Amino acid sequence: MIATYQPETDILSASKIDLDLEEILTDLTANDFAAAMTVYESGTNSDQTLQSISQPGATSMVSDTWWPIYKVYWADQINYADEFVQKYGGAGAPYQDATRVELVKKGIAYQGVWMYAVHKFETAIADCLKGTTADVNSAKLNWDKGMAYYVGSQEGKTTGASTGNLLYNLAQKRCEEFGTCATTTDSSTIAAANKEAIAKATEGMAYFVHTQLSCADPQLDTIFRNIVSQMTVPLVQGMLKYAWKADPAQSGGSCASDAGKAEAAVSSTCAKSWAEGWAFAAAVLPQVHKCDASAATKIKENLDIESTAGPMTGGVKAVKDAIESVYDCLGISCTDVGAYQASGTVFSGMSACTFAPSTDEGSTASGSNPSPMDTDSAVRRAGAALAGAVAAAAFLA
Repeated sequence: MIATYQPETDILSASKIDLDLEEILTDLTANDFAAAMTVYESGTNSDQTLQSISQPGATSMVSDTWWPIYKVYWADQINYADEFVQKYGGAGAPYQDATRVELVKKGIAYQGVWMYAVHKFETAIADCLKGTTADVNSAKLNWDKGMAYYVGSQEGKTTGASTGNLLYNLAQKRCEEFGTCATTTDSSTIAAANKEAIAKATEGMAYFVHTQLSCADPQLDTIFRNIVSQMTVPLVQGMLKYAWKADPAQSGGSCASDAGKAEAAVSSTCAKSWAEGWAFAAAVLPQVHKCDASAATKIKENLDIESTAGPMTGGVKAVKDAIESVYDCLGISCTDVGAYQASGTVFSGMSACTFAPSTDEGSTASGSNPSPMDTDSAVRRAGAALAGAVAAAAFLA
C-alpha cells in the first residue's frame, strides 16, 4: 500500500521518485544547487528521473486534457516544468538563494511530478479503451503509477504524521493550516483532499478490474476530473497562505518592511515567502487562466517574483478574490479550501468563502463558464458519488 491506497500492480520503483526529491531537499538546505540539479537530472532511486518526467517532449502528452493547457499558458514551452526548474536552479541564476530554493523544490514537485501523475491517470483510461487484455493490464499499471507520483514511497500505510515529499504530504501540511483535515487541524488525520483523491482512485481502478464496468462510461472521466480537482486544492491553499505572508500590509507576515522592493532587494525572509507564493501560483495559473484570464492576470501581477513593483501590490484580498471567483470552474469548493489559520484563530481576511459551488459566475472574459472540468463542482461530485456506488456494487458482485 501507499498511504491508504491499495495498488493492483508493482509500483515500488515508480513511487521511489520521492527519494530523489529527498536528496534534492538536503542539497537545497545547504544551498548546493549544483548537487541538487545533478540529482534532478540524473536520479538515483526510481525508474525515471525527475527531469525526464518534466520533459514530456512534443507528443507524449499532446492528447491529454491538462498538459496542452499548461503548455499554452507557458508560451508554448513544451517542457515548461523543466524550464521553470532550470531557470531558478541553473548556474548563475540571478535570484536570492532563499528564492531559488523554494522555486526549485516546489517547481519539481508541483509542476513536473503533479502533471506526470495526472498524465498517468489519463493514459490509463486511454489504454483501457483499447480493450485488449494487455491494454487493460497496462491501464492498471498506469493508474497505479498516477498514485505513485501522487503519494510517493515514504508515507505510512494508514493515517499518522506525513513523511513524504509529494502532493500527499503537501495536502497534509495544508489541512492543518486550513482546517481541512479529517479532524479539523489535526494533520495526523488524513487531509480531506487526500481522502477524496484516494477514494476516487480506488473507484477508478474498479473499471480496470471488473468486466461489469466499461472504461467508455463517462463516469470514469468524471472520477479522473475529480482527482485532478482534489490535486489542485493544496496548490490553492499554498498560494493563499503565502499570498498572505508576502503581503506587506500584514504585520505578522514576512514582507512588512519590503513594500515596493524588487526580489533582489527584499529581505531573505520576504524572498522565501514571495517565492513560495509564486511557486504555488505558477502550479495552478494555467487552470485559472483557462477559467478566467483576468483572474489569472490579477494573481500573477501580485505574486510573480519578476515584478519590480514589489510583492503583493494589490494585497492578499485581490489574490483571494481572484482565485475564489474560479473555484466552481476548478471543481473545488469553499469547504475544500477552508480558512488560513493558526492555533484555531483565522488570520485577518482569510476566512473561508461561503458561496455555493453552482453560484459562481465563471469567466468574466466570455460571459459564461468555460470550465476545463466541463461541469460545476456540485454536479461533478454527484457524478463521482454515482460512480462510487457502481464500483462498490461491482466489488460486491
